[in-house]
Amino acid sequence: MWLPGPVLFKIGPIPINTLGLAVGLAAFIGFWLVSREAKKEGISPDLILDLTLYAMIGGVLGARFWYVLFMWKEYVNNPLEILMVWHGGLAIQGGILGGILAGVWFAKRKGLPVWELSDMVAPALLLGMAIGRFADFLNGDAYGIPSNSFLAIRFPPGTYAYNVYGSTPILPMQLIEGIGDLMILGILIILKRKKSFPGLTFLLMLISYSILRFIVEFWRGDSLLLYHLKVAQLTALITIFVGSVLIIWRWTKIRRRAVANGGSLTAINEER
Repeated sequence: MWLPGPVLFKIGPIPINTLGLAVGLAAFIGFWLVSREAKKEGISPDLILDLTLYAMIGGVLGARFWYVLFMWKEYVNNPLEILMVWHGGLAIQGGILGGILAGVWFAKRKGLPVWELSDMVAPALLLGMAIGRFADFLNGDAYGIPSNSFLAIRFPPGTYAYNVYGSTPILPMQLIEGIGDLMILGILIILKRKKSFPGLTFLLMLISYSILRFIVEFWRGDSLLLYHLKVAQLTALITIFVGSVLIIWRWTKIRRRAVANGGSLTAINEER
């Protein structure tokens, strides 16, 4: 099996990083998908481009902060290493949080409808996460545990998985999670046509992904730990709870507004 590892290829002496290229590709596709939907709502593509840039910056900062927070011992003697993100060490759940915070801040600042915008972003975010996981597979990063299953593969030298497990067959949890992301994406595209209120698609995306991540973590071999507990699973449970509460809160709020309008469901479509 040929896997490129952290460096996908080189242009002369310049290395092209596998994950960096994946992030750029995901950002481009995400911008294209969201801008198409935004045009239908009368939102300028320029605003979506700015939103994408802010969300990317927030996502990278959040992903790095999340990783360093739980791996501080690796950086305490060399804090400058924190800035060297190209050496690896990004946590996708922190990236989602950072991207959301940056996106909400930008949307509020520009007077954009936050919940409607979140629904536009949800499919692009899932697709971006899937692309990222496929890049992790090429890196041998976000790997699984040793297994005799027919699904297990041997990662070659030069990948992160090989540095830990050598030629021992391990589960390709990156591919499994990436495929799971695409399956959730397909389901959300179908449900999006029947959504009950703005923000539902985004919240369902967070909950569905968190359920997937909670399950996948049982077979991950490189999980961040907090007192012997897997950080990703704890974060997933919190996200599932918060997402469910927000769905109930949003639905209750909009139904009350509809009743106040004489039972009309117009408020549901107008709610931002």
